[in-house]
Amino acid sequence: MLKNLSPLLSGALLSALDSMDDGDLLTLVGSGYPEEEIVSPVIHLGEVTTEAAADAILSVVPLDCHDPAPIAFLDCTGTLDDLPDVAFAVNGIASDAELRRISMSRLELDEFVALARQSVVTVRVGSDAPPCAFLLRKGIC
Repeated sequence: MLKNLSPLLSGALLSALDSMDDGDLLTLVGSGYPEEEIVSPVIHLGEVTTEAAADAILSVVPLDCHDPAPIAFLDCTGTLDDLPDVAFAVNGIASDAELRRISMSRLELDEFVALARQSVVTVRVGSDAPPCAFLLRKGIC
């Protein structure tokens, strides 16, 4: 184990994160996300929460500071006037990691899937309640 590094960051995941270029997308999905929609290499983190995975990833991956909303999320709850708890938590984790307020955009299914298909890597967690998926745009800032 490495000092001050989340045990969720396996060698395979660290290698995938390190190979990402500025502007590349990472998709973070729960087990309920359709397998047939994933075209990038998948790293399974097992039965961990989306929040735990986001915390581990964002501890080493900078978000794009030129994108006004470097995180996009797919909200399957269908409630447009309320932010799902998991999205609220991921937003807080990102803001804490970046030491700045991070904006997120909410995408419809078709738009989310189209962007997710451009993703360099997909991280799948075992938790999918409530169902939510995220796109994280890597930056150099």
